[in-house]
Amino acid sequence: MTITLSIPQSRFAHPLPIEHVQRVYASEKYVLPSDEEERKRLHLQHRVLKRAFENRLILAPVEFQNGDTVLECGTGSGIWLLEAEEEIPAHVEMHGFDIESRLFPRAHPLNTSFSKLSVTSLPFEWDGAFSFVHQRLLVAALQKPDWERAISEMYRVLAIDGWVQLGEVGPWKAGTVTEKHQNLVQALFDAKGLVLDCAAYIPTMLAQAGFANIRVEERSIPLGKWAGDHGADGATNFIGVFRAMKTPILKAGGLGIVRSEQEFDRLLDQVELEWDQTPGADIKFYIFSAQKVKSS
Repeated sequence: MTITLSIPQSRFAHPLPIEHVQRVYASEKYVLPSDEEERKRLHLQHRVLKRAFENRLILAPVEFQNGDTVLECGTGSGIWLLEAEEEIPAHVEMHGFDIESRLFPRAHPLNTSFSKLSVTSLPFEWDGAFSFVHQRLLVAALQKPDWERAISEMYRVLAIDGWVQLGEVGPWKAGTVTEKHQNLVQALFDAKGLVLDCAAYIPTMLAQAGFANIRVEERSIPLGKWAGDHGADGATNFIGVFRAMKTPILKAGGLGIVRSEQEFDRLLDQVELEWDQTPGADIKFYIFSAQKVKSS
């Protein structure tokens, strides 16, 4: 059985781009940038997510042995790999890859390496090579067919009894301004063929790829100063995510919701204020883990 992810066609077939100050992006396909500002945000995001999951980076019940190798897909700045060193024995090799090398760490341990690759097309010689595969937050990068290929590729490169761990964002809520902004983000994802609610489909896609022992842990991350430092950091990170979508949104003519760079900035300012003033404002985050077992 194959699942169907419903992705509406954009209403805006021939938009007129809106002039604005642009950032650097890996390609037209991706809606988040690849620059030094994004590197700093990724490190803040890592701290926010790590704290949300009780400072655990590996939730899958993997037991590392001599000769094991860890793979991180879409590694970005490599911050997860660098800090996972604390939970992974030193004799385990670790490798991270991304489609863009600009954010790779400038220094890293000898047992860690990085390369430029796509998760949808991994080297054939990697068949069964890894005991643990990690991927986090590719919601803004993978279209529906990409998700299916990516999970299939991760299954292929895992060793028997190996584990995969995926982390993805879920819905967020606050008030009416946030609802308007959600409509804007959804319109952008529709226009790009991306799957904003991908977390809802991941368990089924894992099962269809052949994974077993599928698990999920959910956390609610507070957004706004009402929740102290944790809420302030959460808001800073996720408002940074949404501000970073300015270029693809304005290149698409504002998607019928904003008409200028100033209007976009004002909307995000209002979202941030609403989060600060709305106790209970939050965003969901999910970590999925699953195991590749020997076929019966």
